[in-house]
Amino acid sequence: MKKQVFLPNRMNLSSLSNYREAVSMGINPLQVVALKMGELYVDKSTLTYAKDFGKMITIPIWAAAIIGAEAKIVVDTGIHDRNWVNEHVDPCQQQEDEKMAVALKKATGWDPEEVDIVINTHLHYDHVGNNRIFKNAVFYVQQLEWEYAFHPLKSQEWIYNDTRFLYDQRGVDFFAWRFVNGYADVVPGVKLIPTPGHTPGHQSVLVKTAEGVVCVSGDVVNLVENINEDRPVGIVTDVGANFESFARIRQYADYILAGHDPEIQKFQREHFPAIKK
Repeated sequence: MKKQVFLPNRMNLSSLSNYREAVSMGINPLQVVALKMGELYVDKSTLTYAKDFGKMITIPIWAAAIIGAEAKIVVDTGIHDRNWVNEHVDPCQQQEDEKMAVALKKATGWDPEEVDIVINTHLHYDHVGNNRIFKNAVFYVQQLEWEYAFHPLKSQEWIYNDTRFLYDQRGVDFFAWRFVNGYADVVPGVKLIPTPGHTPGHQSVLVKTAEGVVCVSGDVVNLVENINEDRPVGIVTDVGANFESFARIRQYADYILAGHDPEIQKFQREHFPAIKK
């Protein structure tokens, strides 16, 4: 049987004002499952703009699976090598069930080869590290993020790692990428919205669940306090855009799975932190 190919569809922007009402019509509720990809020991000021300098904390690295859609979907894929992270970034720990293939199987029963779609919120090392194991998936990324990843600010080159692993024989076939420009529908109940700030081409994922709309934010929201206290993230390319992205997420989502928030539990699939309106 020929494998179905999933392509992004441009959103009707005029419908966005009614998005939260529309998604409740005719779409079976989906489920977001938090996949923990390890922990980093970092200075909190890298997560909260101009705040908490010198305060060291342990933070999780979150990816997610979306269950119940017409396609098997994973959002972000974690780190590719704990030792590389320890050497080049920050102290990193990773348990066996925090490795992508193991976590995915435990949470969903899926093997990586069964996944249809991988959505990368952005292309930093801790969000694309296991892209290469999803051999039969298509990969959604904002075109602007793809272009920026190859020519980032000098100060951010390290966080993109070696971008070649994204598309060459070690990683993802170039023809598996689906480049998005702005808003897009993925499958019923799953939408992409542009959320720049942390990076110029960052995107977040809206998922219609039984409890309401969950935003898998990526790193435009590292911690719940970022969005609920209007505090931009610490690693940021555009502070103004970060504020605008907060407003966009508030408009369409009820709950949030933030990129590195310790409030989230491993394999959590309901009762995500609420977004203050």
